[in-house]
Amino acid sequence: MRKQNRECLDPAFFDEVFSTAEDLCLAMHDGEFPYVIPLNFVRQGNCIYIHCALEGHKLDCIRRNPNVAFTLCADVTIHREKSTTYYKSLCGTGRAVIVDDPAEKGLALDALAGRYAALCPTPTPDAALARTGVVRIDIVDLVGKRKLPK
Repeated sequence: MRKQNRECLDPAFFDEVFSTAEDLCLAMHDGEFPYVIPLNFVRQGNCIYIHCALEGHKLDCIRRNPNVAFTLCADVTIHREKSTTYYKSLCGTGRAVIVDDPAEKGLALDALAGRYAALCPTPTPDAALARTGVVRIDIVDLVGKRKLPK
């Protein structure tokens, strides 16, 4: 592997990519083929939170098999003259848990609102908690990779 493409296991690098990436692509088990979807997210310690509807395909997949994978990228630049891409990325695995506890849901939704500077009220009102699903992904494995310009 070339030096500039080296894998990174540095927690500071993880923090940087988690804080600058705009979205996270989550892969779930869906029978014969994986189901992958881009999502808003927030990381809190060794957990990632996403929000969703109370029912739907994503939750059906998680209920059948909570083992998931995810990836996120930051600072992506395509250098057309060199036919290459510079980036910082993370890939990981985890176990998804549908959050039922209203306090945990509220903290997660407030953190999501803060991360994306959403114009919704915080703390999250009880009515919004009742109509919003939250999934926590407990991170099992995480690795980073980067390709930087010379």
